[in-house]
Amino acid sequence: MAESIRVLDGTERSNGGAIADWGDRQLRLAEPDFDQLSAIVRQTRDMIQYIDNARESALLVRRAHAVQALVDEALKNCHLLEEQQFELRQEAAEAHLRTQRRAGELLAELVLHPGGRPRETGPSAGAVSRPGPTLRELGIDRHESHRWQRIATVPADLFEEHIASCRRERKELTTGRVLVLASRALETERDASDGESRPSGGQALLVEYRRAMRHLSELLWLDPAPLARAMARGERGEEVASLSRLRTWLDEFEHALGSAGPPV
Repeated sequence: MAESIRVLDGTERSNGGAIADWGDRQLRLAEPDFDQLSAIVRQTRDMIQYIDNARESALLVRRAHAVQALVDEALKNCHLLEEQQFELRQEAAEAHLRTQRRAGELLAELVLHPGGRPRETGPSAGAVSRPGPTLRELGIDRHESHRWQRIATVPADLFEEHIASCRRERKELTTGRVLVLASRALETERDASDGESRPSGGQALLVEYRRAMRHLSELLWLDPAPLARAMARGERGEEVASLSRLRTWLDEFEHALGSAGPPV
């Protein structure tokens, strides 16, 4: 962390305090164009290589999120070709994903202090090692920590292939899609290590339900507002229809739970 970096105003700063010093001044552009926006995104992504602690990684995630919002807002008034707009949005989304992944890696390496008084057990209680920082001290909430660490669990080759395939197929890069990818990778790992025979009948149905619920529960960690904004207008309509069908099923299942007889 001893190297210096050149920020947008052309001055040199030690990267140890560069992120904290980057304020709204660098994120406001009077008349942004493609080159300016690309430079901001590229600079944010390049900062990842200098980050080596959880606190700075969280600050960089915040910057990447702000840059992504800046790009979205700027493109509303920019006369760029559709291809340029798509590429710029993908670059900003990729930078945000990579900063979250780096933050997750660093958090996974960190032994966090859960808070409260340390447990005193045995004769070595007086020699308790110094606890790590709390998430609050790092400026990270529990949901963010969970999401970032889940993104970091995606194998590197799978993560890179996902980014490449989204570009090839012109699909938007989103945090939600990578979280789904993480869940599927974890499920594949579990299936590979499970040597038991598959159940049948009602037990098979129960296994499928629990597997689906593990994926569905991931939705609770996603922030609804930015998730909705990340979707195209047509995609939002499809999601509303899907949620309506899901809501109907949940109502039926809730009723069935209340009226179900003894297990079969």
